[in-house]
Amino acid sequence: MNRDYSRFDSLTSILAGTVTVAGIVVLAAAPVFAKTPQEIAQLAISATVQINSQYPNGGIGSGSGFIIAKQGTTYTVLTANHVVANSQPTYKIRTYRGKEYPVTRFVLLRKSNNDPDLAVVTFNSTESYPVVTLGDSEQAVIGTEIFVAGYPANIAQEKYGTNRNFEFSTGFTTSRPVEQTLGYNFRYTAVTKGGMSGGPVFDREGRVVGVHGWGDRDDDEVKDSRGYPTGKVSTNTGFNAAIPINDFLAKLSQTGLNRSALLVNTSTATNAPLKLNNPNDAKTYYVRGLTRFDKGDLPGAVADFNQAIQTQSDYSEAYFYRALAYFDLKQMPKSIADYSKAIALNAGYVDAYYNRGLVLSAMGDKPGAIADYTQVIRLDRNFAAAYNNRGLALSDLGDQKGAIDDFNQALQINPGRANTYFNRGLALFRINNDRSALADYTQAIQLNPNYAKAFANRGITLVRMGDRQGAISDLQQAARLFRAQGMNADAQKALDLIGQLQK
Repeated sequence: MNRDYSRFDSLTSILAGTVTVAGIVVLAAAPVFAKTPQEIAQLAISATVQINSQYPNGGIGSGSGFIIAKQGTTYTVLTANHVVANSQPTYKIRTYRGKEYPVTRFVLLRKSNNDPDLAVVTFNSTESYPVVTLGDSEQAVIGTEIFVAGYPANIAQEKYGTNRNFEFSTGFTTSRPVEQTLGYNFRYTAVTKGGMSGGPVFDREGRVVGVHGWGDRDDDEVKDSRGYPTGKVSTNTGFNAAIPINDFLAKLSQTGLNRSALLVNTSTATNAPLKLNNPNDAKTYYVRGLTRFDKGDLPGAVADFNQAIQTQSDYSEAYFYRALAYFDLKQMPKSIADYSKAIALNAGYVDAYYNRGLVLSAMGDKPGAIADYTQVIRLDRNFAAAYNNRGLALSDLGDQKGAIDDFNQALQINPGRANTYFNRGLALFRINNDRSALADYTQAIQLNPNYAKAFANRGITLVRMGDRQGAISDLQQAARLFRAQGMNADAQKALDLIGQLQK
């Protein structure tokens, strides 16, 4: 399974790059004490804001942010760069009181591929709003509890823009990698959705230690009954990522803010990270299992989840992640059994239905997979990947019309997904609608210029349409990309077809 960390948890534009972790700027020191989750939630509600964008064509973008400074009547909001990077729309801040204010100033901190995905914006108000305290993200070590806040969107339920509701989610730090794309070096488990990008990540003391913006999925290839690849589906891993707040503090001089305008407390937290010192504590095994899974130690993760389940038999999350580990270990029947147990314990467990559908499809049970994806859609009509995956299963069963309908719905929800255009193109090709298939493969290539299979399929479509030279050009590009991506067998197939066309 190839891990893909490119899915931003935002409904706005996507950028790419890397960042070097910088040192922390210490601005204050005082004892800090753990707060209750309810206290942190109240702070999050009052300091977290919506960032809404209105495009000239009527489109709406949705993101989140949080207030970090107040100077007179000017408030400064920290958010993710990709939430406000597009120059076309107009942006407004909406606070928890329902008041809206135009953004008066932008400072995009991502100026090159080596900068983090951060930005600050300002708005003016005579109202009084609280300012968050920034902490030391180095203290958010593996096993510590975190809280993520923001305003998720749900287009199918018309929960977008100003109609979004505040959400507050808890999880645990699972890893602290370095040199991740766009500085997302702070990973954790928490429930997040599109529209929450730019929201704060709090520690147990109620200090902000990260800027949320990345949701994680694994992309897996789907094959037909003959073993040929037909498309890709995404597995929900439940892991997410933020940019450590220390990276923002290291960039503070670029924002125009005085250090005295910020509240920063980097004192050592009173609550130590969770330690496995109580063999009867299921949560400690669960957290260590998450960390081992995130680091690729699948057998170790399974062992910890076993212990968590043995200690607490109704631990649905432990069943879910053990199922995910079994899937990566290619132990499909065990994966199915654990997803089924998680669903039995929690009938509304959307991700468990979704992932079980993926495993069933991989095992060849397309009707079973369709039933699970349908249940996902009943529970969440805005789940684009479920429409995409159900469309793939329907296409493999010969129902191209039903498949195309599902791909259309997936693209209406998420129009930026190259894989879905590729999948719809294949379904259109199968019903001999070559012109529309060609358009979809072209769109997939525009969204992902390195999409080797889209070049190959577009070349095959051009063969059927009688454009021999166009087909050869596409197949040559496909062969180059396949070889560069280590897919030598596919590269040779493309070259063999070119040889036949040149005879």
